[in-house]
Amino acid sequence: MGLDTPLVDADGYPRGDIDVYRARSQRNRFRHLQTDHKEIKVKIEGLLDELAKKKDATKEKAQIEENNLRLAPKPKPKFDAATGKWVVKNWDGSVAGVNGGEQISFNDLTQNRDISAITEPSRTTVPVALVDGSTSDTRTTSTTSRRPFAKVDGVTHPSPAADAGMKVNDLIIRFGPLHADNNDRLRAVATLVPGVAEVNGKIQISVLRRRQQSTSTSEDNNIDYNDETQWEEAVLILHPRPFDGRGVLGCHIVPF
Repeated sequence: MGLDTPLVDADGYPRGDIDVYRARSQRNRFRHLQTDHKEIKVKIEGLLDELAKKKDATKEKAQIEENNLRLAPKPKPKFDAATGKWVVKNWDGSVAGVNGGEQISFNDLTQNRDISAITEPSRTTVPVALVDGSTSDTRTTSTTSRRPFAKVDGVTHPSPAADAGMKVNDLIIRFGPLHADNNDRLRAVATLVPGVAEVNGKIQISVLRRRQQSTSTSEDNNIDYNDETQWEEAVLILHPRPFDGRGVLGCHIVPF
C-alpha cells in the first residue's frame, strides 16, 4: 500500500483488507516529517548563504589588504651582506632578489641566517694584533686573505674611519666579506658601504701594517705579506655613518 492508495472500495466503504486507521496515522506522520524536512532544508540553505557571504567578505577584505600592500610605497633596497646583493621588499614583508627570499624577513635580514659562513674563504685560527698594539685573544682569520687589494691614502679626523683606528698607508686585505678576489676593483666596496650604513651596521676590516723594526726596502709587488716579521695584521671594526665630512667613512682608499 502506497501513500496514494485508496482506503475505500468502489462503493465508498472502508476497505476490509487493510487497517484504515493505521494507514491514515502513518500517512499523517509522513506529511509532518515531510513538512519538517522542508523547513530544515530552508534553514540550511539560509545558513549556507550566510556562510558564503562571510567567506566572500573575508576573502574580499584579504584581497583589499593585499592590494593596498602591493600599492603602498616600497622602502629603499637594502644590501644583504649574506649574499652580497641588493634586495627589495615584497608586499608580504619577505625579500625579493635572492634565492629563498620568501623565508627571509626584509626588516631583519640576519634573522636565522649565518652571515659569517657565507662568501668566506677557508679560515684558520691565528693571533691577530689589535690597533693599540696589544694582542687579542685568538681570532679567526683567512689563510688566503693576506693579499692586499686596497690602500688607505687619507683619513679624516674625526670620522668613522678614524674612530675605527684606520691609518694612512694601511693595506686592506679584508673588508667585510670582500677580499682580493671578489672586490671588483673596489666597486663591491662602494656597493657594500651604503647598505651597511643604512641598517646602522658595522664592518670588520683587516689591514696590514709594516712593523716599525722592519728595514725592508723591497718593492711592494715583491713583498711577502705573509711574513709576520715585516707585517702585522690589525682587525678593525668600522661603523659607517654620517659625520661632519663627506660620505659615511671619512677615509679615501685606492686600488692596490
